Amino acid sequence: MKFTTSKESSSLTGQTSLSAYGALGLALLHGIAGLSILIISSWFIAISAIAPLGFNYMIPAVVIRGLALLRIASGYTTMWLGHDDLLTRIAKARLTIFEQLASKQLDSKAWTVEALANHTEQLASAFIAWVSPLATVTLLMTGALCASFVMNLPGQLFFIGLAILWLSISVVTVVCGFKAVEKTSLNALAFRQESAIFFQASSLWHLKSKTNNGLMNAPSAQQAQGAELQEQKLALSASWLFQGGVFGLVALVVYSANSTTYFVPVALIVPMVLLAAPDWASATFGSLVKLAKWKHSKAELNTLATQCLPLLNRHKPSESLSIASFSAKDRRVPAVTTHFNGIGLHVIRGHSGCGKSSLLQAICGLLPFEGRRSIDNVATTQGMLEKWLYVEQQPIILAGTIKLNLDPAATGISENTMHACLASVGLDHLSDLSQWVGKGGRALSGGESKRLALARALLAKPDVLLIDEPFEGLDNKAQQRIAEVINHTAKTQLVIVATHVLPLALLPTTTLLLSDKGVCSEEQPSQSAPLSKANLLLQQDARDKVLGFKPR
Repeated sequence: MKFTTSKESSSLTGQTSLSAYGALGLALLHGIAGLSILIISSWFIAISAIAPLGFNYMIPAVVIRGLALLRIASGYTTMWLGHDDLLTRIAKARLTIFEQLASKQLDSKAWTVEALANHTEQLASAFIAWVSPLATVTLLMTGALCASFVMNLPGQLFFIGLAILWLSISVVTVVCGFKAVEKTSLNALAFRQESAIFFQASSLWHLKSKTNNGLMNAPSAQQAQGAELQEQKLALSASWLFQGGVFGLVALVVYSANSTTYFVPVALIVPMVLLAAPDWASATFGSLVKLAKWKHSKAELNTLATQCLPLLNRHKPSESLSIASFSAKDRRVPAVTTHFNGIGLHVIRGHSGCGKSSLLQAICGLLPFEGRRSIDNVATTQGMLEKWLYVEQQPIILAGTIKLNLDPAATGISENTMHACLASVGLDHLSDLSQWVGKGGRALSGGESKRLALARALLAKPDVLLIDEPFEGLDNKAQQRIAEVINHTAKTQLVIVATHVLPLALLPTTTLLLSDKGVCSEEQPSQSAPLSKANLLLQQDARDKVLGFKPR
């Protein structure tokens, strides 16, 4: 089904900040200073040729230097304010996307985090990408027209021709840009879908015949890349067309000038401004393509194809969680009947593909289920359980700071609490919370990503914590440390862990063994009498034997 947010579309990037208005104002000042330098310089060159003795050359020289310094300062400050506003708007846009996707699932797997991130960044970068450049050139065009009529410049009508030329090419660029962006989006979506299917069949790659070009039927990004190149070609073609038109206007200025015009210093301003127009106006054609991307991204994010998942009120088990003949719907996995205490650690073990992940997702409501789910002996309906948190096997790491990844919903978690949580999971080396991770930042290892996701889950303070394969990809020392964190968490709440790796330090209350032939539940011994390392190894070997694992 299609889901359209009830909020205004502008809420995707929040209200315009003072930084954005400041960046826009400074961008206008930057453009005005640059054009003023050009006009004063051209007048200065002309007047120097006919200036009488005693002409003060210092005043225009000082003015030009002052304008140059102003242009440099305004340019750097514009970049600083613009990027500060960009990061703020990205954070706000992400929160809005999270609100849209709350208790919902995307219909298409091709709508990956990367796709959502790209659309979000397109919206958030509006002021930098196209608002400031277009506003600057529009103001300069208008200012040049007004100034030429006020000063009664010879050849002032050529400024009108320049404005008409720029406006005509801009309109054509925008129209063609919408078509190019739509084509790029469709090709990128098709490539993500093909890639998802291709990588899901990775275990069958060895069965595919090979050619000199590699594996047959492998997805190709050629069409998606070709569409992106067409966008760049569109902006470049518009720039060259504008430049050719400007040179034509300059030729007309020279051709139409009469003998008296050459002795009027201000007459040099018109051809100088026209010759420089490709430098200060051509950049807007690339901005117009980004305007088309912004428009497309706004439409995409406002009409996400999602499925609503019923969100049930908060149900924190005080006594027990029971499931009877329970399994994820439409999954070929064995039905499970078992009982979990309201507080404690419960482990689900089994072969890969036996349904451990599906069972966890069905318990918390991410997947529809068959059978009965009861909390404190009260059956629940289909739906997600509020404050029941599922930590995925392959966690999502946002392109942002560590602080953003630990508190993506901006709930106001203190930095001291974040530092303590990172230390507890062995991520002391990520103490710089402003460090950028994810796409374009520091690449985290698989183990670091798992521990960062676990820290994020712990900071969310869920009522029930369901963790999928928390020990996979970790060394022995890291496994023992994570096991101790899970043990400590399970002292005050229900924790269910699905894993095929059982560290010695992990102290589960019960262990549920899943196999293709059926389900059996094994009670752990009382923790009041801890077992020796040798006995724990024997117990693990016994459990592995039930599942058909090879002994150590």
